[in-house]
Amino acid sequence: MKRALLVITILCGTFAGAVEPVIAPTIRPLGTPFAEEAFWAPALVMPETFKVHGVFNMNLTDQFITGYGLNLENQGVMIQPHLMLSTHLYANRLSPISEVVLTGGAWSAWDSRQGGVDPGRWREVDAYGGLTFTVARDWKLSGFYTAYMSQTSSFPTAWDLAVALTLDDTRWLHQYALHPFVEFRRQTEGRNNLNLKQAGADESYLFKLGIAPAHTFSSGLKLELPVFATLVPDGFFQRFDGRSASGGVGFVSTALKATMPLKRLSTKRLGWSVYGAVQFYHLTNSGLLDTNQILNASSRQKSEFTQFHAGLTLNF
Repeated sequence: MKRALLVITILCGTFAGAVEPVIAPTIRPLGTPFAEEAFWAPALVMPETFKVHGVFNMNLTDQFITGYGLNLENQGVMIQPHLMLSTHLYANRLSPISEVVLTGGAWSAWDSRQGGVDPGRWREVDAYGGLTFTVARDWKLSGFYTAYMSQTSSFPTAWDLAVALTLDDTRWLHQYALHPFVEFRRQTEGRNNLNLKQAGADESYLFKLGIAPAHTFSSGLKLELPVFATLVPDGFFQRFDGRSASGGVGFVSTALKATMPLKRLSTKRLGWSVYGAVQFYHLTNSGLLDTNQILNASSRQKSEFTQFHAGLTLNF
């Protein structure tokens, strides 16, 4: 009986002494607001419910490339602030659904040069919100609704719904974990992948498949290597004359991102870090190639892009 009480006491002390996690930041140009960095946390760490966590990120990049593969701007310097707030609505490590996280945020894009239908430097504002469920310890099921708003009247406000499933395979692969994910994105109103000659449907969908391996060194340096591909149906993109392009792989992308915490500036509740990243895109869809040639006013199609990022992140 005394041994049983001792075991129970040790277990209770272990759970009570767990450290509350800080939700990881998400940088939109490297992916979506939730799939590539999907709130992975140790299964036994149960944070307080309704306690708000935040991430503010300031990203600098040399190109404005959307999650649909559209290169909206390839000149100048883009400034992209991003604010995300999250809170746990539910947390119970003994339940099949151990966590429910509510997340909302906003992302914006500013350019050093003017552009758009009504030329301006403030290009776009995106607002999103949704829920993330932790299922069976290692699975994350997320659903997010996003509004895309042009500040230069380049397109009417568009909406889409994204659902993603992510596996945290750290328990099995440890430092070699791949964090595979699949995402389904459905345009529900408007067409934010560009309508040439107004000939395409206003609504469509795509799939995204990928992995997001990462490794953190003892110095605190974190390296990430996300790799993903998008799959689109017939007519998702259009040719120069407005005809529907065939479906299949839209583009393939990979990135190398290095993040370093700023320990001298960080406290128990505030975590500062800096990062740099290079991202490579390979476009395969004929309609996407045509669309980007028009967007970039180029005399030839460009099937490959290399994009650079640098920025500052605050977790609070």
